[in-house]
Amino acid sequence: MVVKTRGQVGHTRVSFWSGSMPMLGALVFDGDLTLEDHRICVGDIEGLRRWTQRISHTGPQRVIVRVDDPGYASHVYVGLGIAADAQVRPLPNTGPVLFDVLTSDRDGMHLADQRGLALDGHDSPHQRLAAAIILLSDRSLIETRQNGYEADLIAEWLRWLSTDLGNAGAMALGEQLRQLVIAARTANPAGDRTVPLADAARIADTILKAVVREA
Repeated sequence: MVVKTRGQVGHTRVSFWSGSMPMLGALVFDGDLTLEDHRICVGDIEGLRRWTQRISHTGPQRVIVRVDDPGYASHVYVGLGIAADAQVRPLPNTGPVLFDVLTSDRDGMHLADQRGLALDGHDSPHQRLAAAIILLSDRSLIETRQNGYEADLIAEWLRWLSTDLGNAGAMALGEQLRQLVIAARTANPAGDRTVPLADAARIADTILKAVVREA
């Protein structure tokens, strides 16, 4: 399979997904490929770049490829292990939709998987961070120690927004974010599952402004 990118003219990013993938860009391939050696490789037509991902099993399997701009792709999304009866679900599953996801999960995507999808890029950072905050505020997550772990992963994502933001500064911002989410969650009625978009947007704005100050 060959996906036309811009070679030496522009940067190209390839994301590999298993079981679920973002419904972003245009569909350029959806069919069966025979994959060998427990890996899949994506290369540009000029043979200048190659992206390799290890996979769990070999043999014929469904592969889906979407690109942001056919013929001039700068972002390639590769989906593996997507069932024939996979469904399109919104991300996040509560609150405003960041984008849709094609998923084989019949019972709804795990919160950690949704966070990974939401923070798969740094385009639209405010919207992506707000979506991650909404997920972080879910009662099933905020009342467990997993909440701190997820906040640390968001902090790692923040580091890519500034060349001067080190680990210590990012972790401090992650903890600040977590405390702001807990405060907003506590202020909501007990029946609410997650914080409202307005609160998530406000917290995202606070953290992103802090990242700029750290730079």
